[in-house]
Amino acid sequence: MSSERKPTAEGAAADPAARVERLVAEIRRHDRLYFEAAAPVISDGEYDALVRELAALERAHPELLRPDSPTQRVGGAPVASLTPAEHRRPMLSLANTYDRGEVDEWVDSLGSFLGLEARQLVFACEPKLDGLALEVVYEHGRLARAITRGDGRVGDDVTHTVRTIRNLPQALHAAGGAAGSRTPALLEVRGEAIMTRATFARVNRERTTAGEEAFINPRNLASGTLKLLDPAVAATRPLQFVSYGLGETEGFDAPGHAEAMSRLAALGLPTAGVLGVRGTLDEVLSHHERLLAGRDELDFEVDGTVIKVDDFLLQERLGVRSKSPRWAIAFKFPARQGTSVVLDIHVQVGRTGALTPVAVVAPVHVAGVTIESVTLHNKDEIARLGVKVGDRVLIERAGDVIPKIVAVTEAGPGEAWRLPDRCPACGTPVQPVEGEVALRCPNPRCPGVLARRIEHFVSRLAMDIEGLGEKLIGQLVSGGHVRELADLYRLDEPVLLGLERMGETSARKLLQRIEASKTRPLPRLLYALGIRHVGETAAEVLAAHWPSLAALRAASEDELQQVADIGPAVAASVRRFLDDPDEAANLDHLLERGVDPAPPAAAAAGSGPLAGQSFLFTGTLSRLSRREAQERVKALGARLLSAVSANLSVLVVGEKPGSKLKKAQELGVKVLTEEEFVGMLREAEGGA
Repeated sequence: MSSERKPTAEGAAADPAARVERLVAEIRRHDRLYFEAAAPVISDGEYDALVRELAALERAHPELLRPDSPTQRVGGAPVASLTPAEHRRPMLSLANTYDRGEVDEWVDSLGSFLGLEARQLVFACEPKLDGLALEVVYEHGRLARAITRGDGRVGDDVTHTVRTIRNLPQALHAAGGAAGSRTPALLEVRGEAIMTRATFARVNRERTTAGEEAFINPRNLASGTLKLLDPAVAATRPLQFVSYGLGETEGFDAPGHAEAMSRLAALGLPTAGVLGVRGTLDEVLSHHERLLAGRDELDFEVDGTVIKVDDFLLQERLGVRSKSPRWAIAFKFPARQGTSVVLDIHVQVGRTGALTPVAVVAPVHVAGVTIESVTLHNKDEIARLGVKVGDRVLIERAGDVIPKIVAVTEAGPGEAWRLPDRCPACGTPVQPVEGEVALRCPNPRCPGVLARRIEHFVSRLAMDIEGLGEKLIGQLVSGGHVRELADLYRLDEPVLLGLERMGETSARKLLQRIEASKTRPLPRLLYALGIRHVGETAAEVLAAHWPSLAALRAASEDELQQVADIGPAVAASVRRFLDDPDEAANLDHLLERGVDPAPPAAAAAGSGPLAGQSFLFTGTLSRLSRREAQERVKALGARLLSAVSANLSVLVVGEKPGSKLKKAQELGVKVLTEEEFVGMLREAEGGA
C-alpha cells in the first residue's frame, strides 16, 4: 500500500473554495498518474472518496461547481437533444487501401507532385483505431466543446458525454514541454473515441444479464455512448480518447505530425505513444507489419495503420482532394482469418422454405468473436468450396463482421456433402425454384417454415410481440398449439403455462402483448405476413394505395402494376400470395380472431423541404441505419420507392450497392454517396 496520505475534509468548512481547488488539483494529479504514467499511488476506493468529497462540497456550494470539474465525468444534467456544431476546418475522411502496391503508388504520386524522390520523404505512422472520430476544442487551456465528425463540415455537439472520458483532461497541463509553458489560446484536437475490449465485454455481460440486447462491436457501443443524451449513463460505459491530428490552433506550433503528437502528450492529451513511429517508408511499413502481428494483444480494436507525410509544410503543399487529404492514406489490415475443422453440416429451413446449409465448426476466435457456425449459403457455394465434414477450413470475418468459409485448407476423410432431397423439418421432397440457386420445401404447413414465419411475424419491425422468442415458438409449433399465424391469437394462459419456463406473470404479459398487436398499422401487418419481395418500403406503398386489407385483396395484378413504385415482380408476388388458398384462409382467420390493422398514417402531402422527391437506399450504410435514413427523408416530405425506376429522384449508395446503382446510372437518376446524403439531410433539416 502506498504511503500517500488518505483524503480528508479537514479545513473544508473554513474555506470550501480553497478545498475545492485542492481536491480538483489532487484528482487531476491522480488521473495523470493512472492514465499517463500507468503508476497509480492510491486505491480506487481512495480515489472515489476524493471525488465524493468534491461532489459534496459542490452540492453545498453550487457556485463552486464549474463545467470542467472532475465530478462532471460521472454525469451532469442530461441534454434535451444533440445540437449541430460546425467544424472550423473540415474533418476529412481518408483514402484507404488493402494493397501494398497501392501504397507504393501513392508514395510515388507524392514524389511526383512535390518534385522529390520518394526516399527523401519522411512519414508518420500510427494505428487506425476502430472508434468514432471526434474533435475536442480547448480554449485557453480548458475543454470547451466536443463535436463528432458528422458529414465533415457539421457534427453533433457531444460535450456533455465527452466530459465523462477520464483520460481526456478537462484542463491542459500548465507546462507544455517543448511547446513552452503557455497553454494555447485555441487548440482543436482530432482523435478517436474508443471502447476497450474489456469494457465492451463488461457492458455486454451486464446487458445480457438484464435481458437486454448485446451491442455488436466496440465501435457501435462507443458511437452510441457518445450520442446519449444523459451523461450519467455514458459514465457507466467508460470511453477513452486517442489524439491523431489537429484542427485550428492558436499559440500551438510544431514542424510536423510526430512533434505535434509529442507536444499534445506534454499538455496531458492521450496519443498513440509507442504505437506510432516516424521514419522512412520502409520503417513505417515495418511498423505496420508489427501492429498487424500484435493487434490481438492490444486492448482495443485496430483495423489498419494511417500513414502521413510528417512535415506540415509539405502537407500544405500537397493539399486535399474533394473528400480526403492527399498527404495521408489508411493502410487497412486484411480481413481477419482463422482455421477450424468442420464438425457437422446441418440444414436450416427459412420462412420461404429455402434450405440453407450451415457448417458447425470447432470454436475459433476470429476478430474478437468466437465462431461456431458459418453459413454455406447454397449448393453452388458448397460445390465451389468442395467442403465436407472433417475438412480443415479457412474462416474469414468479411469486414470484421460476417463469418464465411474462404477455402478448404486440408481435406478430411469424409465423403462429399450434398443438400438433402427431402426437407429435414417435414420430409417433403424439396424443389428447385426457376431462376434461383436455392432449393425449397413446398409444404406450406412445414413446421420449419412455420417457425421461421412466426419469428418474422412477431419481430420488432413487424407485429412487435415481445417475449415470443425462438425457443418458445419452437415449443408452440412442435406441440401443435400453433399451426398457422392466426393461431397465435387463440393462445390462452393454460396453454402457455404448460410450456417450459413459463410462469403466470410471463404468460399474462405475453397475452397482453399479443392482444395489443391486433391493431398494428396495416403496413406492419403486410410486412409481417412475409410476402416475397415485400419489405417495409413496399408494404408502406401498398398500404398507401389500398388503405384496408379488403381493398388490397380486391386489387388485380394489373392494378398493382400501375403503381410505379411496385413493379411487375412485386405485383405478381402479392397477387400470388393473396390467391393462395392457404394464405387466404390464414388472412380470414386473422380477421376472425380480432386482427384489425389500423390504416396507415396520412402523409403530409406536399409539405417539407423534400416534398415531391422520391428516395431509394442500396448497399450498407455506416453512419446511420437504413431505417433511420428512411424515416428522416419521410419526415422531410419525401416518398420512398422499393425499386429503381424513372420516377426515382435520388438513389443513396452505401458500401456494396449491387445492381440498383447500375440501373440508376442508366436511367440518369441522381446518385448520392452516404456522405453527400448526410450533408443534404443537414441542409434540409436546418431549413425545415
